[in-house]
Amino acid sequence: MRITKIHILLFLLTAGLLAGCSHRNVPTEPIKSTGKEISVQNNIGGFMRGNRIASIDNNTTLQNNYDLKIDAYFHDTETKYLNGKKLHYDKLHDPAPAWVFWSGSAQEHYYWPFDGAVYDPDGANIPYTSLDFIGACPFTAPGYITPSTYNHADGAAFTCDVSSYMTSAAQATMQEYLVAVLNTQTLATQTAAGGALPMVFKHPFALVKFVIAEGSGTHVTVDSIGIADLYTGGTCKYNGTTMTWSSLSGSAALKILPPAPLKYGTASTETVAMMVIPNNYGAKTLGVRASWDDWSVVEDQTITADVNFNWEAGYSYTYNLTVTPYALKVDISKFTEQW
Repeated sequence: MRITKIHILLFLLTAGLLAGCSHRNVPTEPIKSTGKEISVQNNIGGFMRGNRIASIDNNTTLQNNYDLKIDAYFHDTETKYLNGKKLHYDKLHDPAPAWVFWSGSAQEHYYWPFDGAVYDPDGANIPYTSLDFIGACPFTAPGYITPSTYNHADGAAFTCDVSSYMTSAAQATMQEYLVAVLNTQTLATQTAAGGALPMVFKHPFALVKFVIAEGSGTHVTVDSIGIADLYTGGTCKYNGTTMTWSSLSGSAALKILPPAPLKYGTASTETVAMMVIPNNYGAKTLGVRASWDDWSVVEDQTITADVNFNWEAGYSYTYNLTVTPYALKVDISKFTEQW
């Protein structure tokens, strides 16, 4: 058969149609955006109570020292729309200081997808309905934290290993870690919130501290406090409503050595706040090493008591200690609060 120009044209046309069927152009971002900018306002309702050096205890500290990490996922998927964007408090922002997305030297801008837009990496065909926002503070996670892959059923997740931070001296340099989850957000919910998404950052750990009570008298000094057999590792999941800890591991004693021995009636009556992995531990042995100087000098005597420790994420626990040469009384009845 003689090949003519018509045959060649027909061949090229057929090849082009087949190629179009098998290799369509796939957008890697939503095909349209609203032109309306995504805006996030951090709204940390509580701060760490205590005087550890690296605590986040007020808005000024947060704004002056910390950038936040923001991810956004298409709702009920594990596909990212925003990937690890930095949120920075810009004091020179016009018309007023504000939290803005940040490139390192200037503000960046990100926009809401358009209703009906489709995100289609690798043929996923994900229609935009709303976004799930995940936040972490600080932007670079502390060394004891390993962020995990986001799972839309469980929310944000991370693992931790605090085995190196079970003493008061080590915790003086320990950086706190906060998480936030805000699900099913749209331009409409941002507008209803006053023009910025209210990301509420939560404390996934618990705090404990100890106070020497009046009943101990003025002749006793407490040199150290210890709690045996606490977990040092685990996985925390937060879905925006519930904070859950699992896969707890490790075992170590929490050892608190006050900067000055605790003594009622002096400037040194309480320990620093210590960050611990939340759990219902049940009865644990609390040991207090103390000395007396009243009738006769009694030095370095250790007194113990079994105490039920049930610590929840985001709560601070203050234990009042009444120490005598013969017994240790521990009271927590009025000293538990959310932080």
